[in-house]
Amino acid sequence: MFKVPFFSNKQKAWVGPLGIVAFVVTYMLPNHFHVFTPSYVYMFNFEKLIPFVDWTVWFYISDYLYIAVAFFLLKEKNNMNKIYYSQIMMLLFAMFIFTLLPTVYPRPEVQYNGFTGQFVKLLHSLDSPCNALPSLHVGVTFLAGFGFINEQKKLLPLFMLWAIFISISTLTLKQHYFLDVVSGFVMALAFYKIGSYVKEKTVTR
Repeated sequence: MFKVPFFSNKQKAWVGPLGIVAFVVTYMLPNHFHVFTPSYVYMFNFEKLIPFVDWTVWFYISDYLYIAVAFFLLKEKNNMNKIYYSQIMMLLFAMFIFTLLPTVYPRPEVQYNGFTGQFVKLLHSLDSPCNALPSLHVGVTFLAGFGFINEQKKLLPLFMLWAIFISISTLTLKQHYFLDVVSGFVMALAFYKIGSYVKEKTVTR
């Protein structure tokens, strides 16, 4: 059991940015600074047939909108806190994996055409092809969407479909292996379960 201070809906305005900082730190540090040499992950033959589709970058970056919208819509105190703290624990776990077992995707040479292409070029310049396994992009997305299992259940199918499109975009943008996507989803399931052990820490005066 993990006892932590819970935040209210009114406190989201400053709690949310803290989550963004946690994501940037835990992802970007091992993405650009390596203790060990990154290795390749097994690639299935069908993955080699997946074309590079630059316009799917808009699905890819919608991940950030997805998480923000989910965080805004979740209202039940226990539920939104458990999802939030599960995300933080998952970020720390992923950073541990990225640091000790670094992986890299063999990003191919692509043509950066038009506005969309230039946006992909910017993405590639900021995000190195490391931090492949597991896909944190997939993990944080599905875990945020799992929040609708316990409230506003009618939104769950919509957010799961959105998460699937985001996951597919990691393959069509040549950001991740198929195994990265699967492991990211499994990681989201695991930390959703771990979140059930998060309890509110009562403050004694």
